[in-house]
Amino acid sequence: MPFFCQTFYFGNDLSYVNMMEDCGAVFREEGVPKDVYQIFADHGCNLVRVRLWKDPTWQNALDQPEGVKSQYNDFEDARECIARSKAVGLEVMLDVHFSDFWADPAHQIIPADWVGVATNTALLGDSVYNYVVKILTELDSAGLMPEFIKLGNENNSGILQHTTLNADWTAGGNVSNSWSRHASLYKRAIQAVRDVSENSVIKPKIALHFAGLKNSQWWYQNIINNGVTDFDIIGLSYYYAWHEASIQELGTTIRNLEKTFSAYDVMVVETGYLWTTRNYDALGNIITTPDPRYLPVIPEKQLEYLVDYTREVMRSGGTGVIFWEPAWVTSPCRNPWGVGSSHDHVVFFDPVNTNFMENGGGRWCEPEFYQDVDDRKVSFRVDMTGQDVSRGVYISGTWTGDSMRILPMVNEGKGIYSYFTYLSPGDTGYYFFLNDTTWQSREPYPVSCTSSQDTGRSYAIGQDDILYSCKWSICYPVGLPPGQATGSGTGNEILLYPNPVMGDLYIRMDDIQRITHIRLFGINGKEILTDVINDGYDHFRIDVRTLPDGIYFLKIQTDEAVIAKKLIITAG
Repeated sequence: MPFFCQTFYFGNDLSYVNMMEDCGAVFREEGVPKDVYQIFADHGCNLVRVRLWKDPTWQNALDQPEGVKSQYNDFEDARECIARSKAVGLEVMLDVHFSDFWADPAHQIIPADWVGVATNTALLGDSVYNYVVKILTELDSAGLMPEFIKLGNENNSGILQHTTLNADWTAGGNVSNSWSRHASLYKRAIQAVRDVSENSVIKPKIALHFAGLKNSQWWYQNIINNGVTDFDIIGLSYYYAWHEASIQELGTTIRNLEKTFSAYDVMVVETGYLWTTRNYDALGNIITTPDPRYLPVIPEKQLEYLVDYTREVMRSGGTGVIFWEPAWVTSPCRNPWGVGSSHDHVVFFDPVNTNFMENGGGRWCEPEFYQDVDDRKVSFRVDMTGQDVSRGVYISGTWTGDSMRILPMVNEGKGIYSYFTYLSPGDTGYYFFLNDTTWQSREPYPVSCTSSQDTGRSYAIGQDDILYSCKWSICYPVGLPPGQATGSGTGNEILLYPNPVMGDLYIRMDDIQRITHIRLFGINGKEILTDVINDGYDHFRIDVRTLPDGIYFLKIQTDEAVIAKKLIITAG
């Protein structure tokens, strides 16, 4: 069934685009220059986030190449970004930092021309109100009213809090940690949006923004308790590199926020993920820690991570994801910390030709990945060690349609190739590997890998994500990547292949322990007598073809413990 009855927002922050183009970047797709906004629209993006600083005069001190403007992300630059976005049909989130500089958990620096009223909350609130009214009125008059207004950026410690931008680009001069003060300023900003939108065709939704998962519920409860209630979106930043939680923990956080604050939508308004650990210029990279469940660090794993991330947000009731910042490519331009880009390893364009990488994360918005988020992720890995892979490694299966398309697998290194897709619970069928694009190159699969007269290995999809991992021409599982398990088990010390199963079940130990005995029980606790065959190399095989469909339990005795595993048997 469809995953969502309202629009889900696939967003990218393109605030650097104008500057990158002035710095010489030519964005391409398939080697041909192309409007970068159109590239994202063509790949399923429907939202652009645009950064707005009030008066970023600090940029004047940067020694930029000839032809590069002295300021970016001011009102005129943001206006150009909005116009370019809307010209290709993309909606816009205006990211109002309420600062002349980056606002984040460590920087909430009051604009220089407001510092004189920093300690007078009422007068500072007037400045906030008048500023928001001015920018939105001008945008609306030009037909550029944003669909979303984010009031503040990563305001964990509050808003409009510091008075000084130090020489080392840190913040100084903390004014107040008072929540009542923060709330008063938020209310004035919100009122300005509502007042302007009374007479506008587009009625912008208002988002507030907290960075991280931990304490997010406390933060929004604090804001609401202080009377800030007239907003629409609970906005989160979540990066694995900085917030050290899994995609599943992100989903849990969103569900809890939805349950606790049911009057508001929840959106991930900022995330990012790397496709390489290499740095292509002199400026250091800032997103450097990959999720260990998505190794190696290659463009294809960036795509897989972002698709899994977005599907989890959808399943959890979230309304959107925004990636930061996919077009901040390397260039000869400067920022406060040096020349180049801190995201050359994150962007969706190659560092040599600025060409859109079709194998990378830029495809994360494409609709094909989100046909039904109730589907389960099915991953296939094959160990090709010792095989000729000069013509590539491919997979095909019954899920690819009547034509049985032959699809390329991803080279993960060390002889391992992988492919992932999404299939519905209850789906069954077969698949096979190939080592070129012809049917004649099909793997000489073992008959015992399939439970019927099909021409390939069997699969059966249950209620959990599943990984099928094997060596070319051999049935039993081979080593899995860190943190991944086969079937519905809870760890990777015992590997079951496949689970659910409809033919032969394979069991192996994935560490130095040895399996000494295996017992199979029905859900009623009755032990079922069935032959357990030792296939060698600590691999065991059980033929379950004669057993009825249902849930079973394995008790596996090892040298050190008895381990229980749930098993699902299906007739297919």
